[in-house]
Formats: sequence, structure tokens, C-alpha cells
Amino acid sequence: MNAQTLEQQLQTGKLNYDDFEARFNELKKQLKEFQEQLEYAVEIKKDEKKFGTLLQKVAGKNASILIDDLNKLGYALRKNGEKKEGNDFTKKFESLIFRLLEQARAGKRSDVHYSIFRIFVSLKEEFPPKLIEAFKPYYSDEMFKVFIFSFLSGIIGKEYQQEQ
Repeated sequence: MNAQTLEQQLQTGKLNYDDFEARFNELKKQLKEFQEQLEYAVEIKKDEKKFGTLLQKVAGKNASILIDDLNKLGYALRKNGEKKEGNDFTKKFESLIFRLLEQARAGKRSDVHYSIFRIFVSLKEEFPPKLIEAFKPYYSDEMFKVFIFSFLSGIIGKEYQQEQ
């Protein structure tokens, strides 16, 4: 979906929500791709701090999107687990929730990663790429905590409420 189509819809007053959502998803994808390009640029130009500064700005924008996406992911995993007999997914997370919260609070990324990864492996589930993003080292310890808390709240929290 391009900006011109949306502009035409605005001018005619015939708005299609799906077109606006598709445009938003395209922009998110482009911003993520730009962040990945900047990651490579930072590796190539290690001596130039400008690239690192720009990466931090772009990563910050992507981080706010990721927080919401992780909460939705946690909720979706919980709901999918509820459809299966026994809901092992939620049970496994509930049994480790306080440990995961404490490890995240203490900034123990590798311990949190191991514990969550172990749950996915034990259930023979794919480890979600959005969750992998939360563990990337350029995010601050505070952002890492927010990511994990957001994900876990989706798993153990109330139903996700989408504003419309």
C-alpha cells in the first residue's frame, strides 16, 4: 500500500482500515530493514560513532513497536496453548515466571534466554524471531527488562485489548 492511495482515500472520505494497517506494516518492515543495514554499517565503521548513534535512534523507534508486538506474541502463544490439551505452554511459563522475572530484573540476559529457549525446545516449538530481537545486545538493560516483562505479561496477563 502506498501513501498516494491513502491520500486519495482521505480526499474522497472512503477510508479502508485494512489499507492503513497494511501501510503501517510496510513502514514497520522498512524501519526494521533500515536498522539491520545500520547494524552492518556500525560493524564496518566501528571508529565512527555517528552510525552507532543513528542505530540507537532507529532501534529506539523499533523498540516501542517491539514492546507491543512481544505482548501480543505472549498473548497469542497463551491462546494457542489453551487450544491444545493440557496447555503445557502456559503451565511451563507459570512454573518459571518468578525466576524469569527476577533474572530479567537482574539483567541476566543469557539466563532468561536459556530458560525461555528451553521451554520452546521442550514443547518442540519454534523460537519466535520477535523474541530473539529482545535479546540483541544494543538494547539497554532497561529496554531488555521491558521487552521480557511485556512478553511475560502477555502470557500470564489478561486478554489483549486492541484499541480501535
